[in-house]
Amino acid sequence: MSHSHILCIVVILGFFSCKEKYSAPAENIEAVATDSLAFQNYNKGIELAGKYEFENALPYLLKSVDGFEKANNINSQVKALNRISLSYHDFGNYNKGIEYAYLAKKVLDEHPQQANKNLYWYVYNNAGINYDDSKRPQQAIEEHLKALPYAIDASDSSYSYNNLGNTYKKLNRLDKAETYFKLALTNPHSYKDDYHFATVYSNMVDIERLKKNYKQAQYYLDSALHYATISNSPEKLLDIYYYTYQLKSESGDHRSASGFLNKYVQLKDSLFTSEKNDALLHYQTKYETEKKEKQIAEQKLVSKQKNLWLILMTITMSAGLLFFWYYRQKTNLEQKQLALENQLLQEQTHSKIQEQRLEISRELHDSLGSQLTFIKSVSDSLLNASEKSNNNLNARINTLSEFSENSIAELKNTIWALNSQQLNLSELKLKMLNFISSASEAKESMQFHFLFNIGRDYQLSSRQAINLFRVFQEILNNTIKYAEAKDVFIDISQIEKNLTIKISDNGIGFNFEEAKKKSFGLTNIQNRIEELKGKFSVETSEGNGTTYLIKLELDNNLNV
Repeated sequence: MSHSHILCIVVILGFFSCKEKYSAPAENIEAVATDSLAFQNYNKGIELAGKYEFENALPYLLKSVDGFEKANNINSQVKALNRISLSYHDFGNYNKGIEYAYLAKKVLDEHPQQANKNLYWYVYNNAGINYDDSKRPQQAIEEHLKALPYAIDASDSSYSYNNLGNTYKKLNRLDKAETYFKLALTNPHSYKDDYHFATVYSNMVDIERLKKNYKQAQYYLDSALHYATISNSPEKLLDIYYYTYQLKSESGDHRSASGFLNKYVQLKDSLFTSEKNDALLHYQTKYETEKKEKQIAEQKLVSKQKNLWLILMTITMSAGLLFFWYYRQKTNLEQKQLALENQLLQEQTHSKIQEQRLEISRELHDSLGSQLTFIKSVSDSLLNASEKSNNNLNARINTLSEFSENSIAELKNTIWALNSQQLNLSELKLKMLNFISSASEAKESMQFHFLFNIGRDYQLSSRQAINLFRVFQEILNNTIKYAEAKDVFIDISQIEKNLTIKISDNGIGFNFEEAKKKSFGLTNIQNRIEELKGKFSVETSEGNGTTYLIKLELDNNLNV
């Protein structure tokens, strides 16, 4: 059943059947010596691996890999890597087995001119059996199918077919498994391999039994028993004894079933007894002296050690608890101090920012505000003093007066935002209503429809308030100037943390892409909304009105 014994025989036969002759000129004497030593290590590794002494075999095999590499003996290097892959498989480390199989493939791929292509068969076969026993059947099937094109004789292909059948049997795809097992028995007389034939015929017995074809299973049983016996393999005898027991039991021949079960149990017990004896002999000498010395020391010091251990444990536990308590207290204190310092720093920072805001607002009010007020007063006086007939002068004075009045209003809005560290949605709503009222007076032909639903009166930072109000102003100013609309609909809704502003009109619309290239206002709106981490979109086309849509979250922790 085991792939490891199968491939072990194949690798050994494959290695010596190549009958490679190595000769070198005088200048390559060192390479010849290195290669010779590598062969010695390889053969020693093969010998130990055949005895299942993998922990001793692997160092020799690894040394042989290094030696073959130094001697540039590529094919022998690949054979050694394949044998390491197989050893790791037999040792039960399947991932390592796969790793070394692919290392062997890498060497072959890197030396296509020197490579013996048949060695790819060993590479893929090793990878396949490691995948199979690590319960990765799909990868196992893929690797065995890759191996088949590199089989140079019936023996190679027979191993691949048997391994494929074994994997499909584990997947319970019995018809597929039987097909491959029968392919493995094609041309059985073209080569001699008792171990392999014992494996294939045993698999055929088991597959027919699983399919309830007891008569056909009996047909393969004699061959399986024959090859298992002459192979001198206890493993193959165990397999066929157990398969025969199952076959006889299921087909009603309970007497024969009992006999084969008895043979199976006796052979298995003898193997286990032998393994146990070997293990005991191996470890008995190594630990006998140490065990006696330990017993004597324990008898002399048992009382003293008990007391000493109790004292040490008490001291250690007390010290540990004390250290833990001290460390926890220290950590808690440091965390509290750090939190207090952070809070104080934040308060100081906010206080300084608020002071700067108040200072800026005072300066704006006292300097720029007074200047604008003075300009407004002068313009009003000029307007009153001018002659009624001088229409051109009156128009210019009116423009100057309106400009100064608008500037004063804008200044008040800025000071309003700066003077407050945090503003509520309701305050923003009031400012918007005031602006709409002024816009209605300025554009009597345009009707403004305003809806602002506040679910929860969230607080806004000054930056949020200023940016939202400026965006609102910019959109309405653009609408008043260019839209030629009869109605403007302003719908502002707030659900939990989400604020949505929708401003639409039934005006003439515009080409958004062209306007975006020319208008700084649209770019400014986009930048202000992005600064608030919100989303801004415009839907418009010429003759179909315009809709502006703004969405953002209110508590995104923006700086004040």
